[in-house]
Amino acid sequence: MTKLEKKAILVIVLMTLVWGGTFPLVKVLLNFLSPVNLLMYRFLFAALIAFPFLLRDIKKNRKYILKLIILSILLYIAYYAQTVGLKYTTSSKSAFITGLYVIFTPIFALFFTKEKLTLKLSISLLLSLMGLALLSNITFMHFEINIGDLITIISAVTFAIQIVLTNIYAKEIDILFITSFQMVFMFAMGIPFAGNFLKVAMPLWVLLSLIFLGCFAGFLAVLAETYSLKYLDPDRAAILFTLEPVFAGIFSFIFLNERLSRNGIIGAFLILIAMWLAATSKVKKGLSSKE
Repeated sequence: MTKLEKKAILVIVLMTLVWGGTFPLVKVLLNFLSPVNLLMYRFLFAALIAFPFLLRDIKKNRKYILKLIILSILLYIAYYAQTVGLKYTTSSKSAFITGLYVIFTPIFALFFTKEKLTLKLSISLLLSLMGLALLSNITFMHFEINIGDLITIISAVTFAIQIVLTNIYAKEIDILFITSFQMVFMFAMGIPFAGNFLKVAMPLWVLLSLIFLGCFAGFLAVLAETYSLKYLDPDRAAILFTLEPVFAGIFSFIFLNERLSRNGIIGAFLILIAMWLAATSKVKKGLSSKE
C-alpha cells in the first residue's frame, strides 16, 4: 500500500466521521429552516471558499464544463433528497438508507464498464432490500413505507451515480476544480427556488452550524471524497464509506436520543452486512475484456 493510498484511507475515515455527524445536525436545523433555504446557506458558504479556485482554473478546464454540470446536478439532487427525507424520518434511519449507495455504486458502474453482477453483489442487494424493509417497518401484512425513507432512497441512488462519475472524472480533471465547480454551481442552481433566503432570521448557533456544513461537511468533505476516489479503487473506498451510517447512528443516539426498534436494529445490521459484501465483491469482466 502506497503512502498516497494510506493518506486517502485516513481522509475517508475523517470524512465519514464529519458526514455522520451532519445527520442529527441537519435534522435539528430543519426546525428553523426549510430544506431549500438550508441547502442555500450550506452551498453559499461552500461556494465562498470554492469561487477563487474556480476563477483561477476555469480557462484551462473549459472542455470539462458539461461533464461537471452533470456531476453538480446529480450531487444537488442527492443532497436535496437527503435533506427533504430527513424532515420526515429519523437521522439514524436516513443515514443507513443513504448508505445503500455503497451497494448501488457497483450496480451503476455496470452501465459504464464491461462488468457482470457477481454472486456477492446479488446477495448484498437482496440483504439490503430485507434490511430496508425491516428498518422501514414493512411486512407482507403491512406494506407502508415512510415518505422520508422513500425520498432518501432517491438520494442513495443519485449519490451512487455521482460517485461512479467522480471516480471516472477524477482521473482526468483536477480534483480541486471538480469540487470548486460543484460547490459554486449547486449554489447558483438553488437560487431560483430559495426566494429571499438571506433575510431569514436565525439564532447565532444555527448560522455557525450552517458555516460548518458548508465549509467542512461541504467543500472540504467533497474535496476529500474526490481525492480518495482518485487514489483508492472503488472496492476499498466503499468499505470505508460504510462507517458513515455507523457514526451517524452513534451521534443520533447521543444528541437526539434516537433508538431503533428491534426490527430496525436487525435491518440496520443487514444493511451493514450488505454494504460490506458489496464493497468486497470483485466484479467479473465481460468476455471482451482482458483479465
